[in-house]
Amino acid sequence: SRAFYQYQPVGVVGIVGAWNYQLLLTLGPLIDAIAAGNHVLLKPSEITPRSAALIAEIIATAFPPEYVSCVTGGPDVASEFTRLPFDHLFFTGSTRVGMLVMQAAAERLTPVTLELGGKSPAIVHESYDLARAASRIMAGKLVNAGQTCVAPDYVLLPAGTEDAFERDARRTVAAMYPRLTGNADYTRIVSEGHFARLQALVDDAVQRGARAATLSAGDDLGAPGERLFPPTLLFGANDGMTVMQEEIFGPILPVVTYRSLDEALAYVNSRPHPLALYYFDDDGTRVDHVLQHTMSGGVTINDCLYHLGQHNLPFGGAGASGMGHYHGFDGFETFSKKRGVMVQRRLAPTALFNPPYGARANGLVKLLLRVALRGR
Repeated sequence: SRAFYQYQPVGVVGIVGAWNYQLLLTLGPLIDAIAAGNHVLLKPSEITPRSAALIAEIIATAFPPEYVSCVTGGPDVASEFTRLPFDHLFFTGSTRVGMLVMQAAAERLTPVTLELGGKSPAIVHESYDLARAASRIMAGKLVNAGQTCVAPDYVLLPAGTEDAFERDARRTVAAMYPRLTGNADYTRIVSEGHFARLQALVDDAVQRGARAATLSAGDDLGAPGERLFPPTLLFGANDGMTVMQEEIFGPILPVVTYRSLDEALAYVNSRPHPLALYYFDDDGTRVDHVLQHTMSGGVTINDCLYHLGQHNLPFGGAGASGMGHYHGFDGFETFSKKRGVMVQRRLAPTALFNPPYGARANGLVKLLLRVALRGR
């Protein structure tokens, strides 16, 4: 006899994309789904309608509609989309909306993959080069102006290093973005509403005792309506501030201090599991300690974001930051049914286990137990 497993397409996959990286977060899972042999229905985010229209045009040109199709529309369309009888539903977005998607999918017991968000920490050990850490953290934070699901959402610094970190962060920002206005490298905030939300986060933190340090010139914000939000550090951040209670999704970085590594890990572990964790330290023993005593969707050591770019690593969340994985072979498996197959040979001893049971069957069982125990 022999046994093996077989990968089968699950059937029809629904994919709900996100606005912050429309092509990557909509077409990325599409590639995994069609590689596994599935049919796909896409729903790009309505928050970036031009990108959504472009994706719909690309899909209509590249695929027969019965194989891959794309629908566009607002929240009402998205709500009905998640209630369709898919064989698998893939969603990228906020934890709040992810709960609604999972609730809708549960009506039909549709399996889901949820790529959500959360507050991803960056922990800097006291032995690590602070200037290098500040440079890499700010570079990761300011990609897409912080509108990235795996952007560092707060930094944990050794107590007493705040001024040095601010100095090094300011140098990094000045080198990367000498000016914000007229600079195509610095991304605008997606909408006026989101811009106002970010300003409210800073205002709330300052009212509750934080010190806001803007890392660009005060006159470098452009005309009203350009939605250029300056890179901002918030010192003295605490859990009573809204900025420490929800994902920021913007170029604001709260700073929290710690006095021991275990204190820093306890702080991280007291919060919902993040989508990413960043730890800066050259000591392998401490790195292993951090990996063994934290839970997150992914980890980059001594940098930010780059685990996401390793296509052969699974990408996914943990707890409130998501469930399931994709990218590379993990994406193929996500959109496949792994079916076990047993092939029995023509002459097989299985009849020996059929009733009626008696002395011969009991003797056979005892023999098998002795053989099994002898091999331990």
